[in-house]
Amino acid sequence: MFKIRLFLIAASILILGFSSVSAFAMQNYNYGGFFKNYNKPVKIVAGVNMPGQQLGISMLNAEHAIKYLNSEGKKYSIQVVFYGPVVKFLTVSHKKYNRLLNMLRSKGVSFRVSGNALMLNGVNPKNMPHFIKIIPSGTLQIFKKINEGYTYLIAM
Repeated sequence: MFKIRLFLIAASILILGFSSVSAFAMQNYNYGGFFKNYNKPVKIVAGVNMPGQQLGISMLNAEHAIKYLNSEGKKYSIQVVFYGPVVKFLTVSHKKYNRLLNMLRSKGVSFRVSGNALMLNGVNPKNMPHFIKIIPSGTLQIFKKINEGYTYLIAM
């Protein structure tokens, strides 16, 4: 009984705590003035390996980051690295995702896809959109970008 009660109290604290996070973020959208004094380009690398929700959230994160950074007049470099099963959904025949990727590309986002993932998932590299650069390994690309000063973002 005690364990159940403790669990319910902990769950209530978490729910109440997290329910105010979005309201706080919306009210304090200036990040305490951090970006006012930040004079370097914001560098983000996003890793995406699953189609559906993870892909959608990653693209939405990139879009929102761009909107905010543009509103602050900040430069940015955003690269999305695809690896794993998601590569099956990036071919030119998947119009839904291509429209989304093209929109982000028009805002300066660059895209990379793992050659290993293409091979392992039976996807012909010739079926990739022309603006997605094929690289040998998605995980090594992410490691490279982290070591170039990029912040790694992955949606779960």
